[in-house]
Amino acid sequence: MKHLKVKPSQVKIPELRVKAKFDQETMAQFQSTIKQLGIISPLITCQVGEDLVLIDGEHRLQEAVANGIQSIDVVVIDGDMVDVLTTNLFIDHTRGKHSVSDMVMVIKALYTDYNLDSDQIRERTGLTRDYIEKLIRISQASPSVQQALDEGIIGVGHAFELSRLPVPIQQDEIIAKHQVWRFTVKELRDQINQVMHEMDLLKETPVATAPGEPRPAPVYHCEGCKEEVDPHYLRPVMVCPDCFGAVWRLAKGREVPEVKVIESTGGG
Repeated sequence: MKHLKVKPSQVKIPELRVKAKFDQETMAQFQSTIKQLGIISPLITCQVGEDLVLIDGEHRLQEAVANGIQSIDVVVIDGDMVDVLTTNLFIDHTRGKHSVSDMVMVIKALYTDYNLDSDQIRERTGLTRDYIEKLIRISQASPSVQQALDEGIIGVGHAFELSRLPVPIQQDEIIAKHQVWRFTVKELRDQINQVMHEMDLLKETPVATAPGEPRPAPVYHCEGCKEEVDPHYLRPVMVCPDCFGAVWRLAKGREVPEVKVIESTGGG
């Protein structure tokens, strides 16, 4: 670990990181303090190859740029992007208020992109294994669940239970209901257990279908003579209504009258 004075432009801010959240009043006080006293606490950075990557102090770095401060104090550790993410996660989590959705995304990256398992993340961040595994599961939830978590509408326990539902629209529907009913985590768990149980029953029980009866072969008739005809011999004829009527009357005129049988009364 070493201390340096560097230009603000030399510090690279990674896209993925956990950031502290300031309300409007706190931010105004923070900005006022920077203008009066300058930046007292050094930024924490990591030397990753040729880049000096920020771990902690994004707001201070932004204010240094905004106020035209030419040099800032930084603490530099050697490492890689895993060190950047895990140290950032540890520092911001211990400070209190931060974006939970940021934590979810950092945990997801460590798990999927850098192949760290739950125990390795626990060792490097100080978070519990149960909490880490919940965040990994929440990272697969619908955007509305993660937004509700970030806005404080639901907690990590609620978000984890919702993430168990396999279809995003199911999660979104319960989020909408929760904003009215405010379910406890236990109530939500019971609801979702029931839904999952019913879905399992549907998978196990195939829908009964009535045995199909063989359909009779279709029979085609000529519209002129009314005789049964093989469909291969039928021809479409383009005629107007008047001509169609004339053809129909002509066909009717060709109908053979029934032959009456006269019974003999004897003789002859």
